[in-house]
Amino acid sequence: MNFLYIYLGLLGYFVIWFFIAQHKKNNGLIDIGWGMSFIVTALISLLLSGTYNLTKFILLFVVVIWGLRLSIYLLKRNWKKDEDFRYKAMRSQWKNHPKIRAFFRIFVMQSIFSYVIGLPIILTNLYVNEPLLPIHLVILSFGAMIFLIGFVFEVLADQNLSKFKKNPNNKGKILTSGVWSLTRHPNYFGEATLWWGIGIISISGLLPISFIGLLSPVIITLLLRFVSGVPLLEKKYQNNPQYEIYKKNTPIFLPIKKKQP
Repeated sequence: MNFLYIYLGLLGYFVIWFFIAQHKKNNGLIDIGWGMSFIVTALISLLLSGTYNLTKFILLFVVVIWGLRLSIYLLKRNWKKDEDFRYKAMRSQWKNHPKIRAFFRIFVMQSIFSYVIGLPIILTNLYVNEPLLPIHLVILSFGAMIFLIGFVFEVLADQNLSKFKKNPNNKGKILTSGVWSLTRHPNYFGEATLWWGIGIISISGLLPISFIGLLSPVIITLLLRFVSGVPLLEKKYQNNPQYEIYKKNTPIFLPIKKKQP
């Protein structure tokens, strides 16, 4: 039943965002709530577990700093902006009952997706109760380090991009400095990496059921690299002369420099 209670709490959270979005006439505001949805999952599952240990507290800490940072960043960037083109496109296709369609196709679907991605958090809080041994601490530390690398990449990518966009002289130009000189999509690389860190933290107890949680970083990585992240932006800048030069000198995802011929 705990799994059901966690999902119902998460669904309730997204229902709140549904009403906020309808009031603001902007379904894109759900993006603001994405990061904090994992904090909701972490808190509910931790409270339901009734037990507390180092692994759970470290996992809660990394989820909170990532989720809060992301939601606050998107709140500042998107709260007063028009609805994102992706959600405008959906709205234009929904001639009948657009609010009902938005509720199920955007907000309920996001709650399900957030629940699946949050499996490492849920499984850790519900099942990891054993005392830590040295091997567990090594895996836990390694996961925390991987998370930190991804988190730093994501933060620096957002900071570099915000500073770049604030300069009117950069309009129409391509950002190629900072972490954007290491990979063309440092924010997506950072996001995938930090989720691998969360996944590794979640398996540090070496419980067989915990390894199911590794589906989360696998899904995130595949989606960002091959479906909804990198491909969409690469297509957007296709045939842009500046971007073509940028592509020749900068790897697409992993920050590994190409060997010069």
